[in-house]
Order: sequence, then C-alpha cells, then structure tokens
Amino acid sequence: MIAHLQGKLEHIDQNHVVIEVNDIGYKVNVPAAVLARLPQVGSRVKLFTSQIVREDDISLYGFLNKEERALFNLLLSVSGIGPKMAMALLSGFPLDRLVAGIAQGDVAMLSSISGVGRKKAELIIVELKEKIGKTYAVQPAAMAAGIKGENALISDSIAALIALGYSPKEARESILKIKTETLTTVEAVLREALKSLV
Repeated sequence: MIAHLQGKLEHIDQNHVVIEVNDIGYKVNVPAAVLARLPQVGSRVKLFTSQIVREDDISLYGFLNKEERALFNLLLSVSGIGPKMAMALLSGFPLDRLVAGIAQGDVAMLSSISGVGRKKAELIIVELKEKIGKTYAVQPAAMAAGIKGENALISDSIAALIALGYSPKEARESILKIKTETLTTVEAVLREALKSLV
C-alpha cells in the first residue's frame, strides 16, 4: 500500500497529476480542491495517497493532507459510494464545509453534487455523521452558521453541549429550537437548549 508520494510535480491534468519519484512517474487522481492548491509544474510536492486495487485496475488517489484522505476513505466505507463519487464530493466543497454538512445532516447540500441523489445523501449522513463528529471534532463555529444570534455566543454554546456529550447534530438542533437572539450568555442558551433536549 502506497501511503504517500513525495517528488517532482511533472504534469497536471483535469483530474489527475503525475509525480516523478526516483525516475518513476506515478499517476495520481486528485479532487478539484487539491488541483487548485498545487504548486507549479516542476515543483516538489507531497501527496497523501489511498491505493484502490480492483480486478482490472490499480489506482492512486492523492490529497494534500491526511484529513482529506481520511474523509475520502470514510466516504468509501459507505455502501454504494465508489472513488468517483467520493472524489466528486471532495471536489464540490471545501473539507470543513463538507464535514459540517454531513455532521449537520444537510441532505440538500450533499445531493447538490452531480450523481449524488437524495437517497445517497441520506445514506452518507446516516452512516457517517457520528464518525465525522468524532474524527474531525467538528468546529462549533461552522456548526453555528445559519443560527440567529451572536456567532461567538452560539458557537460557544454548541461547543459546551458537545462537551456535555451531545452529538454535534443534537447540539445544533437544540439551539435551532430556541430564540437565541434574546439570550446574552452561554449559560442562558444552555439552559434553554437543555430543556429542548429533555
């Protein structure tokens, strides 16, 4: 299993790159988000890779950090999600937005990707939302998006609920149920949110 490649970036194409390592050129499939952040051809680059071995094909998929690779592998663990669809999801959204979307159960966001229907989006959420929350320690600031009230107050309240053992989705949904714009302290938000969780 090839875990990473470090060498000269020899070629960039629409959905793959070629990296030369010790006079051998490795073709590595990469999502659009990675393509946009690559250095110039001829520069040295390091990609964290996943190697997919099939009956008729051996392919490498590359990412600029371990978090992107971990999310790719998590997506592959969902039944019916292959490398092509996982790459489409990683190309469609920045890592933090995709992670927050899965943790928040945002079916509309996921199904907006070509080839990912509503049922597939729901399956991804059902199978991954808990794993995502634990693996990526979802940022409370991202979870606070779209909730009325002062952003810092909302994100601190979400972080406090997660620390109390609630899932990111439960924390967000409990705060969505209350009138946060009238509350001024984390304690007040928690008091109201905990009532809705009972």
